[in-house]
Amino acid sequence: MARSEVVVRRMSKTDNGEMSKLLGNVFSQRDPPAVATKFSPEKLEKIAALFGMKSAKEGLSSVALDEASGEIVGAVLAHDFGQPPPDGIDAVDLGSEPVITLIDQLEAVFSNAHDIKPEKFLHIFMIAVRDDFARRGIAKKLLASCIMQAERSGYRIAFAEATNRFSQRLFFNAGFAGIHSIGYEDFELDGQLPFLDIKHEGACVLMELDLLA
Repeated sequence: MARSEVVVRRMSKTDNGEMSKLLGNVFSQRDPPAVATKFSPEKLEKIAALFGMKSAKEGLSSVALDEASGEIVGAVLAHDFGQPPPDGIDAVDLGSEPVITLIDQLEAVFSNAHDIKPEKFLHIFMIAVRDDFARRGIAKKLLASCIMQAERSGYRIAFAEATNRFSQRLFFNAGFAGIHSIGYEDFELDGQLPFLDIKHEGACVLMELDLLA
């Protein structure tokens, strides 16, 4: 049986619930640091939903739709790094999650290297594809769609914290360069090494792309 076509388009507000559920499920099951620290799909979904509402207003995220079912089978969640965090994020317990602390440290490196302003810096926060649609180039198409939207809107730099080898390869192939990394073996939080079990994954890498080049 022929496989159905997948269409990539800009994410809308009505996509947010389905998109955030997909991101929560995929990251909690497949992303090495999330799996290592038992990051719950419910909390990941909540975080994705809050940033999704922000991103829908900014027009910066994309979803992949299975034409046959109409279901969202992949998504890239991106937002304007120069704008305030989404409403409601302060109510989510993020301090207890080592993954968030790790990402915050890399974001601090990025912020210190740039003069952060609205509508200039695209933060690619999450990108995921459903297991049964893997290895079809969907993540590559999602990333290209996201970058194209940012370029059209006048953004200057896109950046991401690539937490696994797949995303690092994806961003590298799209022209991103690694500018800083934190090794999983070395990351310490409250006297603990929460990512020691995934030291074979190497590091979480801060990667950026000059959209004006």
